[in-house]
Amino acid sequence: MNTAWSVEFSRLLATVISLVLFGLVSGYWTLSVIIHSSIYIGWNVVQLRSFERWIRDGAPSDSAPNASGIWELIVQHIHRTQKANKDRKAHLANVAEHYQAVMSALPDATIVLNRRLELEWANKTSEKLFGLDSEKDTGHKLGNVVRDTSMQEWLDSREEKDEIEIISTVDAQKTLVLTKTQYGRDKTLLTARDISQRIALQKLRKAFIANASHELRTPLTVIAGYLEMLTDDDQLPNSLKKIVSSAHLQSIRMDQILDDLLVLSKLEEKGYSENSGEVVDVPKLLKRLVSDFQKTHAKTDHLLELSIDESLFVKVIETEFYSLCQNLLSNAVKYSPKNSVIRICWAKREDGKACLRVIDSGEGIAPEHLSRLTERFYRANVNRTQKVSGTGLGLSIVKHILENYGGHLDIQSELSIGSTFTACFPSFRVKSDNDQLLIGDSQQ
Repeated sequence: MNTAWSVEFSRLLATVISLVLFGLVSGYWTLSVIIHSSIYIGWNVVQLRSFERWIRDGAPSDSAPNASGIWELIVQHIHRTQKANKDRKAHLANVAEHYQAVMSALPDATIVLNRRLELEWANKTSEKLFGLDSEKDTGHKLGNVVRDTSMQEWLDSREEKDEIEIISTVDAQKTLVLTKTQYGRDKTLLTARDISQRIALQKLRKAFIANASHELRTPLTVIAGYLEMLTDDDQLPNSLKKIVSSAHLQSIRMDQILDDLLVLSKLEEKGYSENSGEVVDVPKLLKRLVSDFQKTHAKTDHLLELSIDESLFVKVIETEFYSLCQNLLSNAVKYSPKNSVIRICWAKREDGKACLRVIDSGEGIAPEHLSRLTERFYRANVNRTQKVSGTGLGLSIVKHILENYGGHLDIQSELSIGSTFTACFPSFRVKSDNDQLLIGDSQQ
């Protein structure tokens, strides 16, 4: 760079010196200025004309103008810029090729749609699951290529529901779960996963649980009956009474486990529904539950405190809601010390959700166990649960009931302080006492 500017300054200096010498010798200063300025400007115009032609032809490196000074420096800058652009284009091409190869190799169907929901790109898996032809179908609206009404309505809507399940239009035996993500300028990334195998396994597991439960019920009933007869037999030796009594209790527990497994199987098969249920008088139901609990669990010596919003109802199935409350309350009683207080709160939150809170003052649960409490048969503390009877399915039942109604279960606990189980129902299920009166009048 310094050399080029040195040449340019030397050329300019030579022009000025020649101008001065010509003016001194001839005495015609104006003519000297005109002549030397014309020569310097004319030379730069010629260089500029060559440079413009070179730029107009695309600035090929093999036909760069033969220049010196500042013009040579400009040509060098253009060469460097061209090389940098060429390297950058090669890098971007490699990135794009690598990205397309990765996207094409994804096991999930991946589709890119524009703001008009027209197909812009699709990987090979999309062609298998949706029957797309990337070359022919590009630019066409996806709804015209994949004719599924529920999918089209889902894509057209701007709801927050980002996932749906549909049956594949190519293979009716395949179930697809679709997910959409908005990105860029009105772009939509649509992904689809084949969950047919998972659904088949779920159906197989549900069928196995239901069949096994039914098949075990008869022999278990017979065994429990004989054990009960032996327990009441006065001629049974004392050395065997404790063994038979323990076996009888375990048979009763197994019968309860079968009942809970059947309940879970039905809840899973039922699934989520927005319109299920009827308006339930929750305050009345909770009072009845507490009354029943105090009668059947009088020996526990727990103090049950109620804090209820008398005007708050929800649209649910009453038997399922009763089972939910019973499981939460039973869980609190089992793991709370005698003479402790258990609080039951039913209220509406600021976000419009109706929540049932069961607060105990038991020994609490360690943080690492909280996320797994709703798993079937999960035991947070084996030593503790050996002293407490139960099926290990109560919280799992609570979770499935809430999910079927669009709700959720929140668990907060501190060791040596206690636990709080909060079951929340979405706002669209919350009803007032006026709703209850209207339903009562319509039924009459």
